Parts: sequence; C-alpha cells; structure tokens
Amino acid sequence: MQELFFELLRVAIGQMDCLSRGPLADEWHGIYRTAQRHGLTELCYKGMERLFDYGLRAPQDLSIDWMADAEAIHESQELLNSRREKLVKKLDERKIRAAVMNGAQSPSIDIFVDCSMDRAIKFVRQTGQQEIRCGYTSLALNAWENTPVNLHYRVLSVRNPWANGKMQKWFAQNKELMFGQGDNGIFSPTLTMNAICMLQTFQQRLLSGKATMSLLVDYYHVLSQLNGEFQPFKDGSNMANTLETLGMTQFAAGVMWVLQETMGLNRICMLCEPLAEEGRFILKELMAEEPSWWDLIRHYPMEMIWPRR
Repeated sequence: MQELFFELLRVAIGQMDCLSRGPLADEWHGIYRTAQRHGLTELCYKGMERLFDYGLRAPQDLSIDWMADAEAIHESQELLNSRREKLVKKLDERKIRAAVMNGAQSPSIDIFVDCSMDRAIKFVRQTGQQEIRCGYTSLALNAWENTPVNLHYRVLSVRNPWANGKMQKWFAQNKELMFGQGDNGIFSPTLTMNAICMLQTFQQRLLSGKATMSLLVDYYHVLSQLNGEFQPFKDGSNMANTLETLGMTQFAAGVMWVLQETMGLNRICMLCEPLAEEGRFILKELMAEEPSWWDLIRHYPMEMIWPRR
C-alpha cells in the first residue's frame, strides 16, 4: 500500500500518468489514511482525479469523503493565506521585517521576524495576548482560532551546542537571503536559502517525531525550481561547502534519496549525490506511525543525546 501511496503522489505532482495497478478497496482506504496523516489529503485527491481517465476510482463512499475533505482544506488554505498577509502587514506597521517560511502544504503560519526574542514578545503582548510560550527558536501567537501561528526569531537550530554555534554564525552571515524574494510587500527566502532552511526544518521534525511527507513535497518543488542552479552564499561557499559547514552532508544525501524514490526528483536538482543507506533509514522513520526513539538515538547520537531547546 505504501508504494501505491507514493505512486499516487507522483501522479498528483505530474511525475506519473497512472498507477502501476488498481488498488483494492482496503488499499484505497489505507492510502487515504496515509494522505491524511501526512497532510496531503488535498494533493492526493488531485492525483485521484487524474486517474479517472484511466478508469481507476476509489470506492464511492471514500471518494465522497475524500472530495469533501479536499474542498474543506482548500478553503482553509485560502483563509490561512489571507491571515498570513494580514499578519505580515501588521508586523511591517511595527517596523519588524518579516519573511514567510511556509510552503504550499503547510497547515500553519510560520514567519521569520528580524528582531530579538524580547521584541517578538512585546509585539505579541501588543496584540492583547498575555500568556506567551517561548522556545529557543520561536513563540506562538494566538491570533486566530484553529490557525497555528509561530514567530521565528531564529530559523536554524540543533541541540548539539557546538554545532548550533556554527549554525547561528552561518545564519547571521546569510540572514539577508531570508528576504530575497518579495511580492506585494510580502517577503520570502531565496530558493537557495530555502533549500537549506527546509532541509534543516525537516531534520529537526524527524528527530522530534513530527516529520510528514508534506514538507518534502514543498521541498521537492523548491529543488525542482532551482534545477541545480544554487547561488553561492555570502562567504562565497557553494552548496557542498555549506552542507559540510552545517554538518548536514550525510542527512542531505539521505533526503535526496528519499525524494528520488518517492517523487522521482531529477538528479540534476539534488543538493548532493543520494545516499541509499541513509535514505532508507529516514524513509522508515518518516513513514512509521510511531517514531523509534532508540533507533533515532543510535543513528543520530550526537544530536539526540542533548535535551531539546
């Protein structure tokens, strides 16, 4: 069933025309549950619609439920986009530079704010929110019901304090790349900067047992747009040097293998050569319903032994 889910995903993003075979009824239900768990219900429904021309259809009752879910998600995404725009404008009014960090599949609003944690807290209090939950990288803004909002005063972080020090230094040097693209006053990172930020975000979510395929779908689109043409960073480093500096070369190679196996990412678009052994481990943990903490500790001991920030 998992392979059929990946095939449906490829159909949805235009990498395949049809599935290798028609799923059985219970397999369709399994694909639907997997799509829900990974935040890909709407995208996978688009894939299912493309299969109609090939005579492949899910059971009618499931199709109706799936369509209703996809429409509801589409409407909530439009509302989320509107709220994100309002928040960025409000931050701009308070003279706080902001950059949108979300991809198309994200169910939350994540904004990088170019200010200190204290300044971000002050902004949140000015909205009338008194109870504030702060972390090392971000705090939650309770602006709207059922819309998670996170203001990030740090974008990258790892638990290992030595590695984190290098990462913070690198980000400080390249912070302006967070504001590399602008449209109607709303900024977002350059594609090359996003290639690093999204990889590191996925790594941290995997280590905390919160990773889903939705982030990798957004990552696939970013890398496809780049088509292997990565801009140098502020110190002149290329992508290979940067991954080494941030200690992410092996993990990146594993993610490239996952993107190749699940979505057919072209080799030209990859950050580095794919690594099957690392990729298989990442994919196993990603698709597991419950994370194997012991396996994660054994595989990433220098990251997992440190307490979460």
